[in-house]
Amino acid sequence: MEGDEAYGTGFLMDEPEDYYPPSPPPTKQIFGMQNGKQVTLHLVGHSPTEAHHLWNGAKFISDYFEQDPSRVEGKSVLELGAGAGLPSLVAGILGARKVVMTDFPDPDLVANMQKNIDECNATVEPEGHVARTIDAAGFVWGADPEPLLARLAPACQEGDGGDGMQRGFDVLVLADLLFRHSEHGALVKTIKETMRASPDSAAYVFFTSYRPWKQDLDMGFFDVARNAGLEVEQVSERKLEKPLFEGDPGDLDVQKTVKGFIVRWPVEDCNS
Repeated sequence: MEGDEAYGTGFLMDEPEDYYPPSPPPTKQIFGMQNGKQVTLHLVGHSPTEAHHLWNGAKFISDYFEQDPSRVEGKSVLELGAGAGLPSLVAGILGARKVVMTDFPDPDLVANMQKNIDECNATVEPEGHVARTIDAAGFVWGADPEPLLARLAPACQEGDGGDGMQRGFDVLVLADLLFRHSEHGALVKTIKETMRASPDSAAYVFFTSYRPWKQDLDMGFFDVARNAGLEVEQVSERKLEKPLFEGDPGDLDVQKTVKGFIVRWPVEDCNS
């Protein structure tokens, strides 16, 4: 017994303090808008949802909104898988009526999104506008959208004839989410359940195929959307000078290319 006791669980679990490598520290990036305003973005040190990166799709869609602010001005916006939330912040700065920035409901991710809202609110004029306009919330793709829809002010839901078909967001943002192939169905479900049934509503889906050999699987998202009764249109494409992850394997041109698509309701499914 004496020998056995020497190998009790206390002995086995007593690991040195540096047994596990430390988590990477949080980082910060500055995004310069075309109008001269600067947006400070705090990124978590590491996240299994990849929220510790500032993705090409987020930067490109933010530029796309700024090229024509009417895409978001006066509209309600929902961002899925926001990470640092750059497109949401830009939409708020450009005059969106209401923005809901969402990511996986991990306390650190939600707190980091709120931190970016607070800093943007304090540094971008007019002070106070961003905080009044943008909310941060946790959300799992495909889950009950009611908590998100409840954040819309009554003014964002005018014209709802009681059947709920016009209740929803005018604009959805999906920036670099398509690499999660198993979640395509959940993403499309959320689009259909949260995007207002109007010909003016749009889900902006911008992405890079960071794993070029899986580009066809990335594009499969749009087949899921079409099969669910939505319409798809490519609206933009840009080739960058270098890929986000230099040294990664695969076709370099594909890794440097950002594509932009719009997903909409068919006109016959709209009430306005």
